[in-house]
Amino acid sequence: MPWLLEELPETLRTALVHGTEGAGHLRGCARLAAQAGRARLSGELLLAAWAQSPLDAVLAGEAASLPDIPASVRGVAAFVAENSRPPVNPGDLGYYQRLAQRREAVKIAHYLERQLEADPGNLFWERLSLTHALDAEDWDAAGAVIARLPEPLARLLGGDAAMMRGAPEAALANYARCVRLWECPGLTARLGLACVALGQRAEAESWLRAGLTREPWQVHALLALYDLLFAGPGLRSLPEGETVVLLYTWNKARDIGLTLESLAASELGQAHIIVLDNGSTDDTAQVLDSWGGKLGPERFSTVSLPVNVGAPAARNWLMSLPVVKQSQWTVFLDDDVSLPPDWLGLLGAAAGLYPLAGVWGARVRDFSRPAHVQSADVFLDAAFGSIGARDAGEGRRFSLSSCHHQTLDRGQFAYVRPCATVTGCCHMFRTRTLAGQGGFDLRYSPSQYDDLDHDIRLLLSGRTPVYQGHLAVGHFKSTGSQGGEGQAQYGVGWANQYKLHQKFDQDTFRRAASVADRAAWEDALAKWRAVAPQ
Repeated sequence: MPWLLEELPETLRTALVHGTEGAGHLRGCARLAAQAGRARLSGELLLAAWAQSPLDAVLAGEAASLPDIPASVRGVAAFVAENSRPPVNPGDLGYYQRLAQRREAVKIAHYLERQLEADPGNLFWERLSLTHALDAEDWDAAGAVIARLPEPLARLLGGDAAMMRGAPEAALANYARCVRLWECPGLTARLGLACVALGQRAEAESWLRAGLTREPWQVHALLALYDLLFAGPGLRSLPEGETVVLLYTWNKARDIGLTLESLAASELGQAHIIVLDNGSTDDTAQVLDSWGGKLGPERFSTVSLPVNVGAPAARNWLMSLPVVKQSQWTVFLDDDVSLPPDWLGLLGAAAGLYPLAGVWGARVRDFSRPAHVQSADVFLDAAFGSIGARDAGEGRRFSLSSCHHQTLDRGQFAYVRPCATVTGCCHMFRTRTLAGQGGFDLRYSPSQYDDLDHDIRLLLSGRTPVYQGHLAVGHFKSTGSQGGEGQAQYGVGWANQYKLHQKFDQDTFRRAASVADRAAWEDALAKWRAVAPQ
């Protein structure tokens, strides 16, 4: 039998291959399915969107109005819709909105506490309270909100929160209770991921298969099942041949010291580490000298520049070194990351699974809030025709997929597959492939978007990036911490983004996007055929 996705229009199929996570993304997929005359699939996708954000009254109301859904699902959705009462006057939220814009967490918490005391049982305030608790990864505050909810919602959200905080046993207990209470969309896949985290292979396979049988559009469940059966989350293999690990830094002595500490403690084989000091005026030189003494010249060396030449030029400078040119593998790392001990073996395993790729990258998480995924398997949408913010204003010629930004990490992004771009925070190249692309474009100095530009050029050459989601790298810089309007990096980021969007014409971006989309679709189809019952 053909896979459901094989029968779908290309736009809808591509959107689902990009991801089946995130309430906004799934709601957009539901809209595409409705436009394609796929009413039943549209309903399933809308229910799944609501299950990703079950206290969303708008989604709950839309879910409750669907025909032919289980009574248990309709009852929970109707309860949420009927018990969420926003202020009659939207202006009453002005104070809260100002606090939220300034991210004044303590004042926000006090404000919401007062609203809940004055209006108990109103899920509008509970949803805002839970949103802020999850954003801060304050699990005590999240637990307090969840405890006030009726059991079906409490079990689902309690299971999700437990997975996010790294407690799969508690998650499994919540999900197992939840599955007996109501037919929640996506719940069987959640049970499967909890079993994966616990190392319960047979149970994980059973639940993931059940999820795919019930909802064959669940691409994340498919990828998790395939890796469980064939690739193995534990698959590791150091790259064969000489490997160089390259970093560049500027005035971040503490961060580069911590980065090198985790790097030196990892399994590197015979890899050589080179750090370029981009004209630092703080204690960076002393930190690098200290690590040179600890690791020795055969393992560690530095390049010191008198001024900061910017990220693209620093990358190109390092690439020009004879020891790098003679290597088989080149890895670039940011100077503010925390690496697991097996990081290089995981990248090497991804290269073994996809040897023709152009670059291999990682899942990057906020170091201080590890359930927040900063970067995963990202795709280009150069058509502005499917999901999300499809306004091509401000000279924009594509958008980036954002499933990983619409939800927190419950283990659903741990898989290996081709995509359009991986973050430059931690990525590995075959040195000859890297050299063949002509280096990183200096127009993106001092920093931002040079790695995305490089991946787009790889796509145009016919090579796809590959995402290694079993490798989770902690990034000390929080997403957007210096990139908001009026902050340090906003102008630079906006200008470099504009440069990138104007570098190629619309058809060229579409061609690059189609290379990644085709690779991801062929990969998903092959994995479906590998796991589908014969």
